[in-house]
Amino acid sequence: MKTKRIIGIVIAIVMLAAMIPASAAGTLKQRAQERRITPIAGDGVTLTYNEEAFALSLAPYFGLYRVESARTLELKAAFEEGWTYNPRYSAFFREHEHTETNLPDGSIRFTIAFEAGDLLTEDELLTVGIYASPASLPKLEINASVPFSQIGKNEYVEASFALTLGTKQFPGGDYEGTGSIKGRGNTSWGQPKKPYSIKLSSKASLLGIPKTKKYAIIPSYSDDSLLRNYMTYKAALEYSGIGYVPKCEFVEVYLNGTYNGVYLLVERVSIENNKINITEASAEDLTGGYLIEKDIDGKIDYSADQWFNAPYWANQSRDYFVLKEPEPEEPQLLQQMLSYLANYMASLHTAVTGGDASAWKQYVDVPSWADMMILQEIAKNIDGNLKTSCYMIKQAQDDKLYMTAPWDFDLAYGSTACTWNNADHTHNDYYDCPDAQSAAGFMVINSSCPWYDHMYDDHEDFRSALKARYAEYRTTAIPEMISLMDSGAAYIANAMPRDEQKWGVRFESGVSYLQNWLKGRIEWLDGEWLPESETVDLDRALNTERGTLHFTSSGSYPFRGVLKDGRLAGVSTNVGADSTESTVSITLAMEAGQTLSFDYKVSSETSYDKFTFSVNGQQKLSADGEKDWQTFTFTASSAGNYSFVWKYAKDYSVASGSDCVWLDEVAWSGDPLTLPGDVDGSGVVDAADALLLLRYTMELIDSLPCPQNADFNGDGTIDAADALLVLRFSMGA
Repeated sequence: MKTKRIIGIVIAIVMLAAMIPASAAGTLKQRAQERRITPIAGDGVTLTYNEEAFALSLAPYFGLYRVESARTLELKAAFEEGWTYNPRYSAFFREHEHTETNLPDGSIRFTIAFEAGDLLTEDELLTVGIYASPASLPKLEINASVPFSQIGKNEYVEASFALTLGTKQFPGGDYEGTGSIKGRGNTSWGQPKKPYSIKLSSKASLLGIPKTKKYAIIPSYSDDSLLRNYMTYKAALEYSGIGYVPKCEFVEVYLNGTYNGVYLLVERVSIENNKINITEASAEDLTGGYLIEKDIDGKIDYSADQWFNAPYWANQSRDYFVLKEPEPEEPQLLQQMLSYLANYMASLHTAVTGGDASAWKQYVDVPSWADMMILQEIAKNIDGNLKTSCYMIKQAQDDKLYMTAPWDFDLAYGSTACTWNNADHTHNDYYDCPDAQSAAGFMVINSSCPWYDHMYDDHEDFRSALKARYAEYRTTAIPEMISLMDSGAAYIANAMPRDEQKWGVRFESGVSYLQNWLKGRIEWLDGEWLPESETVDLDRALNTERGTLHFTSSGSYPFRGVLKDGRLAGVSTNVGADSTESTVSITLAMEAGQTLSFDYKVSSETSYDKFTFSVNGQQKLSADGEKDWQTFTFTASSAGNYSFVWKYAKDYSVASGSDCVWLDEVAWSGDPLTLPGDVDGSGVVDAADALLLLRYTMELIDSLPCPQNADFNGDGTIDAADALLVLRFSMGA
């Protein structure tokens, strides 16, 4: 009888396998792939390593990658004169512990030992990099003919400029020249560390930026990290649809001999051969070319700017366009140009927002529109919804509008200085406009920007093109942006104490906050735009290895599963969102003496943004500041129901560190023991479990009711070997 049962089950499994398409026969073997890791050598760094050793066998695992076999990796980093290794911002498998050995020749050996079953994130694989800090940054001395307190935004003032290279060498070397300077910006002009426009007497290449007369120095006063503009401009060079991106480099600035901090030297947006290379419109051809900026009421000088009406009003302030170039001397020609552009924008607006399914194709350049939308959404730029500082070009004899020149990201990436949104009861939907600080929500694809909103919501072919480009950039431009945070932070780290002393910024916590916010933002966008995206299951992240607890986390800021310090953990998601809470909870029926324990790690503003743990409404634990992994245990005093709530609460202002709490290893002493092999949760291990497990390993189903019971042989993988062992066990073989 026993033999007949075994034969029957085997036949059933064979028949099931026979029903699987031939193309799926190798699916199980294909799940593990060899991934070659290419470490990044920052400026002043030379890396030496065995390329073959840096090819890992990895298998997808609930949004992560699982190491299939043990491997030890070694890498040697040598540093050029004037460059010092920066351990804080180097990323040698950032979520895992490694060893660093100082060698006699001044180089450093990095070693990491992976065990089978260790987990890695996609971004961790793509952003391994060793970075160094230079002894000095380039120094830009600006001597104006008047005190800087007398310089305004309207008139240029004569000035001389002296640029001295620091440790890093750039083409063109040092520079001395003359020109003029004036103030610039809107909100930023009212801040203590002011921005300026520079106009050189003759074109020159500064810090390798192509020759031009038009530069700006950007203070990024609202950005404690000073990295938001820098990493956006640098990463945007990877976006193939954006025709022009401003070039930039960091400098330390002295104004009339007085140190004024670290700035970003950037070329100003203009029509030039090595910038936006188009022929300017003329009386003979009013169709183009034009460089246009989107702007709003309150930021336009109506007497000096070449402005014209926008065909919509979707923000709190009225929407306008400004013709930046050309600047015709004849008033009549200017009016002809502005009239032509106003009519053109009205036609575009009708085509994009109207009911015709294909009319928009006459006006929309898909690559540049899609790329700009992706870039602005990654940054969650509150001004990036075609509100202000958004540039576009219209070329001659071409009806299409091209998005170009990303600009002004000081208040992006969850900036703690941005405490407002674009919601307006009168001019947009209000309710679809998210706050600027949380990692969730579409910032530019909503009713505050009708062009982007309609293109995304109404036109499937455009939406598909956007998602395809995001999927491409997910393994190119986006990891590049993450690496630029590391390398950029290392590059300016030695200079930042002087800037901090001058302006009171908090550089290290600003960088940490930015890094954590961007992780959450990319994960949210992955869920929206990557069809195969899989997140780390929160229950799996919070439980012990074989725990079966089920947690509840909802609202605007639910906890999510992540990889942190080599372990699966849950993390709060209200990073940067003032006056908010992120909570996760569970209710258990406990006996007297039973315990609930968990590990936690906190990175927050000391004394203000707090992690708390409460039982039946009574607070049992509170932590803030910088706390590494610790364990807390609660013991039930009597039998009954116990409601447990973990909360990360932010006050009304300021964010420090990573601005979150991580939770892991939640263990209840009364948790029923799991049953290896019982993947359907029936309480017994039988042939049904073997069949279900086989279907899962062949990817005929996407999940298992009880995946914690699937790795029957305990080798860290779920595969056909487990299904066979479960079958044998169920038959008593």
